[in-house]
Amino acid sequence: MELKNIFKMEIFKNRSDSVYLRIIAILTVMAAIASVLGVLSMKNVISSGNSMIITLAVFTIIGLVVFALLYPFHLLNVDYKNKVISLIFASGVPRDKYYFVKISATILSCLAAVFVVLLIPMITFLVVYPNEFVEFIQNIIKNFNASNIFAFVLSFTFKLIANIVILTTAVIITKGKTVGIFLYFAFLFAISIVESTIRVSFFDYTVSSFTLSNGVSERFYFDTLSSIVQVAVFALIGLQVLKKQDL
Repeated sequence: MELKNIFKMEIFKNRSDSVYLRIIAILTVMAAIASVLGVLSMKNVISSGNSMIITLAVFTIIGLVVFALLYPFHLLNVDYKNKVISLIFASGVPRDKYYFVKISATILSCLAAVFVVLLIPMITFLVVYPNEFVEFIQNIIKNFNASNIFAFVLSFTFKLIANIVILTTAVIITKGKTVGIFLYFAFLFAISIVESTIRVSFFDYTVSSFTLSNGVSERFYFDTLSSIVQVAVFALIGLQVLKKQDL
């Protein structure tokens, strides 16, 4: 089976997941209502201390945080959960191709879901506070040069990929069981210890304040390098386990 067909199959499967599509719809409505009520309270149209607004905002934020973890985990472990992963490999899909396609499709689906959920709040902010948005962009341009922005985007991109790769490895090792979430957090904890040790041992600076002489943030490039190493290490582990796994 060709790589593009495997990718299309994964995207179609993600789009057809009715349970999580309903969850995305609910979060979208909650975020939209919360943003509209928030704007009305800031405009003093309604009381800013309204308990309904506060409750809705809190549950919306909690829902987004939980969704940000459970949705990619669900997309990654669904083939294990439905016991179809063995059929996928039996149909001639190479395990290494499946691995990389699964990660790519998961990242794309998660970004699409986040975009849908946050679309109305973003539009609401742009419509109601266009001047503040322009001022925000101007401050970014003023305080960050092109190198800074590039370093930030690079760091964010690789950190996103690294998190999905680490989560994928946890799912593979645990064969899609719920304990994979705890293994994922264990991996993150171990990584944070290693990163802190490296910073203390090799860099005599406070990460949040020091920058290179050319204005490029050291932290962004350090995080990018760290994320690249994480992707390489955990992708290798995940692939090796998947190739040897008895399904």
